[in-house]
Amino acid sequence: MSGAVRALLFKELREGRWKYLIAAVVLVALGVSIPVTHQFIAGMLEQYMDDPAVPQALRDLLPPDLLEMSTYLWTNWHAKNLYQTVAVIALVFGSGAVAGEFSRGTAPYLFSRAVVRRSVLAVKTAVDLAGMALAMLLGTAALDVTARIAHGYAVSGAFYAGLVPALAGSVFVYGLALLISTRIDDPVKAGVAAAVAAALFSIPTFVPAWRQWSVYVQMTGRSLFETGTFPWLPVLVIAALAAALLAAAAYSLERRDI
Repeated sequence: MSGAVRALLFKELREGRWKYLIAAVVLVALGVSIPVTHQFIAGMLEQYMDDPAVPQALRDLLPPDLLEMSTYLWTNWHAKNLYQTVAVIALVFGSGAVAGEFSRGTAPYLFSRAVVRRSVLAVKTAVDLAGMALAMLLGTAALDVTARIAHGYAVSGAFYAGLVPALAGSVFVYGLALLISTRIDDPVKAGVAAAVAAALFSIPTFVPAWRQWSVYVQMTGRSLFETGTFPWLPVLVIAALAAALLAAAAYSLERRDI
């Protein structure tokens, strides 16, 4: 690693330390809250199920094992809070990666240094993705530890394996936001545009016949929980699409006049 790249790496770590800390704190807080609120949610659902005013058709919508600990934790972590939160984090990190340099007026200096633009983008991406991955791991560990303390329940290895599809999907969202960030100089406008683009990719989620093609559905790693099967093919496809977006972002940045 050259001295210029090392200096850039330290710069990104120093400047991004607060956003990485906030991301970790948010995910850890969510991880802790899910086991802690199990009894409260269970009480509410039991009252709901016992209420004669609730139509049977609505009661049937609730899975019979919803309050079973493993189902409850997975449903509220991997199938909900984790992928939704990391998607937002990826949008924020990606949309500000390049647009933030232009908005602060540091882009001409940064991209005129000895490090080529592609390398600058690679360092930014590596640091951001490492920060997201660590935050996801800490959040899952917090869920595990809290479940052990509060309920004497240790989550299975599937909860940690499920971080892989969640991370692959977050890299895809990050790549989408990063590509837009190379074309829009205002991080807020880039973030809004990236959010709209990411929302468009959620359309298959709401069409039953298309759900398997949704990045966000695959981020939940559902097959890991239901059958214990790791979703190799979806992960590889999403990773390839994410790599294509990152390559497109690097190409877009190299073609810009700065």
